[in-house]
Amino acid sequence: MSVIAYASDLHGNAAAYEALFAAEADAIVLGGDLLPMPRGTGGQLLEIQRRFAADYLVRKLRSRPCYWIPGNDDWAAVLPLLEGAGPSPRRSGRGYGRAGGTPIHGRAVPFLDGLTIAGYSCVPVTPFGMKDFDRFDSDGWTPALVPKRCLVSSTAGPEEVTLDAVRSRGTIAGDLERLAALSDPAKTVYVLHSPPYGSTLDLLYDGTPIGSPAIRAFVERHAPPLTLHGHIHESPGVVRLGRTVCVNPGDSVSRLRAVAIDLADFSVTPLLR
Repeated sequence: MSVIAYASDLHGNAAAYEALFAAEADAIVLGGDLLPMPRGTGGQLLEIQRRFAADYLVRKLRSRPCYWIPGNDDWAAVLPLLEGAGPSPRRSGRGYGRAGGTPIHGRAVPFLDGLTIAGYSCVPVTPFGMKDFDRFDSDGWTPALVPKRCLVSSTAGPEEVTLDAVRSRGTIAGDLERLAALSDPAKTVYVLHSPPYGSTLDLLYDGTPIGSPAIRAFVERHAPPLTLHGHIHESPGVVRLGRTVCVNPGDSVSRLRAVAIDLADFSVTPLLR
């Protein structure tokens, strides 16, 4: 059986990428927020992320089998640079691999050991401006804090939109049901940037849970064997929701925080580098 190395929220930390991609594992899985998010960069952030993607990350994704989603701090306009990063999937003796990252947001693709892997990047609406991957959680849901600005990206740069425009993109709950229809959830590993609400993987420093109720309901209803999360830097951990092993390794902004997961029994161990 295979072992995967999983990390999330690297936010452009090249040293953490180097350590992660040097790990002994059959595949690397990245849980979002891949690109730099330096403070005080304002309108320059899109270009900073483009340069990192083109000059570094696209080559890293080509280096070994890797499955990835973006996160809410990754501009969507940058992703075409990464989505064409590798050749067509190729069959190996242990499953499907792709020498140059396989993007899985909104998709389900063949994985190791007869499993499928599927991904979803969107998070419940945050107070922050970037809104490419923000969504309303479910019908009737409202954000606890209304963002002052809503920005989406295009090739021309960030554009301001209304919160109603964000609402019109649909809900996390609806998106997840469409994702569940793409594979057998009982045999699918889900990479979901937001943690499930109230799971202890979604707690701010003051103990406030801010995960997704829709993701929690999805996990409890479909009972996949393994879900991989990130987004909330300060809540690393491993919990079970029913039969599902749920993992948030924490962020890797200053140093790599990653886990190795054995797909034979979905056991999780820290990956120390």
